[in-house]
Amino acid sequence: MKKILKINFLVFVLLYSFSLNAQDNQKPIEVTIGTIKTDLKQNAINFGLSYLKSLDSLWEKQDFLLDGNKSLFLITPDISIKSGNGDAFSSISAKLTGLTMLFDTISVAGQVTPNTAKTFHTFPLSLGIETNNKFNVVNGIAELGWVPWYQAASRNTPDFLKRTKFGIFIQGGYKFAVDTTGKQAVGGEIDQSKEKTDNAIFRAKGSFGIDTKSLFHFSGVGVGLVGSTDGWYDFLNSEIYYTIQGKIRLYLTESEDKFFDFQYQKGSGAPNFNQGDQYGIGLTVTF
Repeated sequence: MKKILKINFLVFVLLYSFSLNAQDNQKPIEVTIGTIKTDLKQNAINFGLSYLKSLDSLWEKQDFLLDGNKSLFLITPDISIKSGNGDAFSSISAKLTGLTMLFDTISVAGQVTPNTAKTFHTFPLSLGIETNNKFNVVNGIAELGWVPWYQAASRNTPDFLKRTKFGIFIQGGYKFAVDTTGKQAVGGEIDQSKEKTDNAIFRAKGSFGIDTKSLFHFSGVGVGLVGSTDGWYDFLNSEIYYTIQGKIRLYLTESEDKFFDFQYQKGSGAPNFNQGDQYGIGLTVTF
């Protein structure tokens, strides 16, 4: 049964993006560069880099994958870097994620296969660090979450809901003290969290995102909308943090792997939880 499950599961597993922050395409490297107006009203250049292997590439490495009758488990690295000059928001996250996926099965033509008409339940467990581009905030973080998958084409779900994704997480760790001599932060660089150095971290996190892909085409360019919001509750300091992002996306290719974003962001997110504003335009290419 396990062998049959593997064969049938491979057909649709490529469609699943296991990270809530990952793009839906299967290219693991994403590079972004753009210009922004920072919280201090300065013009700045910002850039981003993310690395996240798709499930199809992981599938070929059987030592990364354990499978049961109604479950799968894999391990993969997840790296995200966002930075810039001036007082641009910055965050660096590097973690190793183990993903457990649970699902129901169904018999099709005598073969047992995962039932994509029902919700899959995924439970990512991650260990890693989060910091900023000055490395004056370094957090060691362990995270456990629940992310449902309801985007299968076979599901009788409205199309607009299939363009959304959400997750709930518990985060714990430690905020390490770092020598900040000569690294004074200003504007959007300032650490505005209530979490103290040399102290424990304990948060709840909720995430929601939507990516419409191309809603319509104008002169050969696809136009879509992308939005996301993340919220944290800091149990140890009774504090709430959040970040909100909205983008108008112009797709430059039919494969939608190159695009321009006109974007606005309120709040930097972890680890600084700076509540400034930032807006601008950026070009993204995936590899």
